[in-house]
Amino acid sequence: MILLSFRYLSDDHFWFTFFHEAGHLLLHGDKSLFIEDGSEVSIKEENEANLFAQNILIPPDSRAEFLSLTPSRETIMKFAVKIGISRGIVVGQLQHQGRLKREQFNYLKRRYSVDDLKKIN
Repeated sequence: MILLSFRYLSDDHFWFTFFHEAGHLLLHGDKSLFIEDGSEVSIKEENEANLFAQNILIPPDSRAEFLSLTPSRETIMKFAVKIGISRGIVVGQLQHQGRLKREQFNYLKRRYSVDDLKKIN
């Protein structure tokens, strides 16, 4: 079972976190318990889950193109459409890589609200 908190209420954080936790299940077994406080998770397991999520979100065959993107609204949107992911995920991954500042292009991320979550239930 995967339980997410929706802490940052943005598409990039949600999907990275989801695939990170799915990576733990697939790579490290479904009998393990991975809690956000990191008490039972090794750095190696965290790195493996991070790489798993990264490779799901931006496939390895698109990684070189991603790393060579000139950060602009146009290139982010074109790349997102080309590989079939949210533009917010591209922004989040560029921010994570240090290619964008944390405050840059956040308007391209899809934001969720508590009202959105109520609609799901």
